[in-house]
Amino acid sequence: MAVVTHLPKSFEHLEPWLSFALPSEDARMRRRLSATTAELTGLYKTLVGEMAAIASHLDAWPLAELPAEQRPLLYLALSFMESAMAVECFHQPGPPHATTAESMVVFPGRAEEMLGRG
Repeated sequence: MAVVTHLPKSFEHLEPWLSFALPSEDARMRRRLSATTAELTGLYKTLVGEMAAIASHLDAWPLAELPAEQRPLLYLALSFMESAMAVECFHQPGPPHATTAESMVVFPGRAEEMLGRG
């Protein structure tokens, strides 16, 4: 998996969070579960106020036509959304009393199919 090193110009200030901008739900889940609660809270607090601008920016393209250089921003937004419950409800990276990530298989979703990764 290629390492992402940049975001679109108007979102460069979010680059410290690029380690969460992963192209599959499975990779994002594993990154979330390996993060500390402090990291996830930092991601959440940083992105919560940016989501409207990110959505507006990405809305310029149909999902199936999203340019490759825009995808890391989408992946970062997805990581935020997938981590929100951990911050808001669980107060830890994973759900309490749940099976481990190593025993789970996450199947590619519709967004990944539309981007040609499914």
